[in-house]
Amino acid sequence: MIHKSDVGGAAMRLISWNVNSIRARIENFLKIAKEYSPDFFLLQETRVEDTLFPLEYFEDLGYNVALKGQKGRNGVAICSRHMLEEVKSDFCDEARYIEAFSGGIFVASVYVPNGQEVNTAPYYHKLDFLQKLRDKFLNFQNEIFVAGGDFNVAPHAKDVYIADYDGIAASLRERDAIKAIREIGFQDILQDKGYTWWDYRHRGFSKDHGFRLDHFYLSRKAYDVFVDGNVLRSAREFERPSDHAPILCELRI
Repeated sequence: MIHKSDVGGAAMRLISWNVNSIRARIENFLKIAKEYSPDFFLLQETRVEDTLFPLEYFEDLGYNVALKGQKGRNGVAICSRHMLEEVKSDFCDEARYIEAFSGGIFVASVYVPNGQEVNTAPYYHKLDFLQKLRDKFLNFQNEIFVAGGDFNVAPHAKDVYIADYDGIAASLRERDAIKAIREIGFQDILQDKGYTWWDYRHRGFSKDHGFRLDHFYLSRKAYDVFVDGNVLRSAREFERPSDHAPILCELRI
């Protein structure tokens, strides 16, 4: 499906991916980079301190890299073929958010807390994070802005393989928090593209027992130049895969 195919300008491709440890998935990263050659990678759960990030692989492919790492957990990165400017990663104490201006657009890599279980302290922390994220996005309403990441929320019933599931990632309050981002004008471009995460256990991927947890949110100006988006399911079939598939967004700037 091609959206707004009459838009002129140069193509720009962005891939967002919860890699579940960049050092463990570097060969898989190289496969995706070779096949799709995106202008941007927005990475989550890199699980490595900045000094140990495998930067040479990215630089060899022509990427500039902005990092916010954390030992053994979390971790976000923006990798761009363009110069990175206005880099900010102070949204929260953990390594869960980084933004930059690059290639004429604003981009952000987002890793929302899991929340663990409904009505626990981590769950309320997650809701607070999503509320603050919505407020953060308000700053980009009049910009060409693309936020990609693991939002750890399945926005609609069809985004979960379990009928009538209302547990973590699909509770009403989590869905309302994501809806609040859409209600201020940010478009969820993958809402009809299927699942993005499958549990390693119980043959989750082969049974297609998945959740749609990874999203792109586009400002109105970004959506005006949106061309297409998809879930790159084939990456989930790689040897030693992440439990998340990469997601793709194409613009014409």
